[in-house]
Amino acid sequence: MLGPLNTSSLKLRSIAIEQILSLCCQEGEEWGTQHRLCSSFNNTLEIVPGELRGLCLSTVEICCSKQHKIYKCTEGQIAARQGLSCSLKDGQSGSEFYTDCCEACKIGLVVGSSSSKCSVEPFAFGSPWDEVYDGCCRDIKQGDDTFILNEEDENNLCGRFENLCSQICENTEAGSYMCRCHPGYTLLDDRKTCAQITSEDENEISSTEILDSSDCRRGYEKDQRTGECADVDECETGEATCDTNNQVCMNLEGSYRCLDIQDVKCDAGYRYDRKAGKCEDIDECEDQAACDEGFQCVNIKGSYDCIAVVKNYPLPAKKKVESCAPGFRRHNEQCVDIDECAVDKYACDSNQVCTNEIGGFRCDCKIGFTLDQVTNACVDINECQINAHECLESQRCDNTIGSYTCIRLQSCGTGYTLNAETGNCDDIDECLNEHTCRPNQKCVNSNGSYRCYDLLACPSGFVANSDATECLDIDECSTGKAKCGPGQICKNKHGSYACHCPPGFIIGKNQRCEDINECEMHKGMVCPHNSECINTLGSYRCDCKAGFKKTRPEDLVCTDVDECTEVPGLCHQRCINYYGSYRCGCEPGYKLTANNRTCEDVDECVEYKSNNLCVGICENSPGSYGCRCPQGYRLGHDGRSCIDVDECETRDVCNGRNEICTNIRGSFRCTRIDCPHEYEIDPDRNNRCRRTVRFCQQDDVACLRKPTSYSYNFITLTSNMPVPPTGRALFNLRGPTWYESIDFDMKLIHVDAPANVRPADERYFSLNKLSNEVLLNLVKSIEGPQDIELELSMTVFNNGQPFGSNIAKLFLLISAHEF
Repeated sequence: MLGPLNTSSLKLRSIAIEQILSLCCQEGEEWGTQHRLCSSFNNTLEIVPGELRGLCLSTVEICCSKQHKIYKCTEGQIAARQGLSCSLKDGQSGSEFYTDCCEACKIGLVVGSSSSKCSVEPFAFGSPWDEVYDGCCRDIKQGDDTFILNEEDENNLCGRFENLCSQICENTEAGSYMCRCHPGYTLLDDRKTCAQITSEDENEISSTEILDSSDCRRGYEKDQRTGECADVDECETGEATCDTNNQVCMNLEGSYRCLDIQDVKCDAGYRYDRKAGKCEDIDECEDQAACDEGFQCVNIKGSYDCIAVVKNYPLPAKKKVESCAPGFRRHNEQCVDIDECAVDKYACDSNQVCTNEIGGFRCDCKIGFTLDQVTNACVDINECQINAHECLESQRCDNTIGSYTCIRLQSCGTGYTLNAETGNCDDIDECLNEHTCRPNQKCVNSNGSYRCYDLLACPSGFVANSDATECLDIDECSTGKAKCGPGQICKNKHGSYACHCPPGFIIGKNQRCEDINECEMHKGMVCPHNSECINTLGSYRCDCKAGFKKTRPEDLVCTDVDECTEVPGLCHQRCINYYGSYRCGCEPGYKLTANNRTCEDVDECVEYKSNNLCVGICENSPGSYGCRCPQGYRLGHDGRSCIDVDECETRDVCNGRNEICTNIRGSFRCTRIDCPHEYEIDPDRNNRCRRTVRFCQQDDVACLRKPTSYSYNFITLTSNMPVPPTGRALFNLRGPTWYESIDFDMKLIHVDAPANVRPADERYFSLNKLSNEVLLNLVKSIEGPQDIELELSMTVFNNGQPFGSNIAKLFLLISAHEF
């Protein structure tokens, strides 16, 4: 079962979800085509992302199951045409479709054989039964002579079709049948199945349940499990009286037959095993040439099948999806931090120190360097210039990259004088000579300099006036005595001063003003959600994201841009605006081109050719398509099917003397029956010529050998009609049962085919002889158009001498179309 799908995780992928599900469905159909159990699907699907794997497997199972149902429905129709049971007892997958399609086809065969219309409008089974019923019913009307009923068969449906009823089938006078049950059973609502009647008291056995084999006809016995009459295999029970040395026992429905060993004939695909005493299946797959190259031979009972070998084409290689955030990498299915400082030694420049952080890294200036606010580069600090060195007064400060050097001066420098005798620099007492102290100050000498002390002791930040009578505030800001950092604003105070940074800045390292990054400090709270915060020097601004705009420059809120309204002609056909963007769409029957704006017509006839949009001819039109049919067909109500026009019923044709109208797919044929000399049209059957003289003298051998009648039979087939491995029954010729023996023979009289069509020959047909009747089978598909004339003769023998014959002329009319 699929769990809830996290749609937020469905990011943009290289392959759309629809393409992934299409690949999954193809995998399921191929798996089902190989007759494999859908639940055992084990192919690897590397292209499918993990969150779609469950959805893909469900799609595989649905498409595989659909393929199983198609196969089972086809097998059910074949079983109905061969008169087999519509029940599967082995619990195979899709058995319900086998049964339903078999039952629907069997009903269609009965209705088609009774000359009734094949329409399902009065009752309508529903899909897929309507299509199966209609196909089997129309096949009868259009040439499947396997089930053409003569007058005797029309009144004996129970004998002609097996398994119409679960127990007793009775023919009715109206050319139909009804089902009846054995004593102790009751007929269910489906009017064919019998169920055992039980007593109201489950512990009491009803007298109707006590049945014995006397309730069944001879050759049958009661099945204790189902309660139904089942055939007795006399060959297995030992009841048969065959000569085991020279004869083979063949079980029949309700009886058995003893056959001489040399006369035993097995069905096609079987051979007689003398040791086992029965016909055994031939494994045609042991012959290495049974199937062409590229096909695998699969043996089945009585035949074999060639199945195309499915090649496992590799799926497109899975693209590596980076699911970790920037600054992280995948390790053991987890995202771990990348130490950029260790991985990339050039992450920071040579004047910086790299510090790793979670999800990133930081570059700080080395000692002796400071950050330039304009270039964002670490530049050298000139310690000598800003008096941030420790050189003595007798030394000169020389700046170096990242530091400074103290160099002794050759002269003594200010405040000193060179002692010629000692070579040392002696201090100059400036207070004795020149100094700059005011009258209200006292001069005090110091090494290399001097200091002026006020005679009036004023607090810090104040200075005495010239008379030394009053302490005045010192404006450090205007006098230059304030020590504010670069970019700082000096504000004088009474007795002091203060250094402030401008708005948007904060005092940072080295007492410098550093820009405040409001976007990072107040992340998500500075700008509206549909705008992006951009930091600026000393401030910030809010820029609208793509697809949004400000109505007025002073607005703080960004509103959605309706690109479809503001940009005329943005899309070729349809423009769909959505929050923050737009997309282009096309009208039905069109698709977007590579630029995702222009629409082009979809040629459905080419694009979906494999889907068989039209049975006949597909014609593309702008934005759509249409179906039309060749001459002789009309378009069905579904707009795609081609339905043959039966000119013999809808038109006044073939009205000449002794003319017979035969409907062909897409056309019709008028054939005039010209009886041979001494024959005339049978008034009861206009397609048969009978002898004018019906009686012969007993010793008139020539008269006796003349055919009693000639029948002219017209069978229409579509071009390349599929033929099952066991063959397709075309015509049945039956003789009387009271003659000693009957001989059947078939001749190919004439074939008329165009130069580009391969003409049929006798290898396309086979005769299946059964005592007093013969079944003509088609064993290979015939390409149309072409006309084939066959002659099927039947000769009866009495006392070893020919005692009469009949000739059935068969005209096979193969249409030019496959539908």
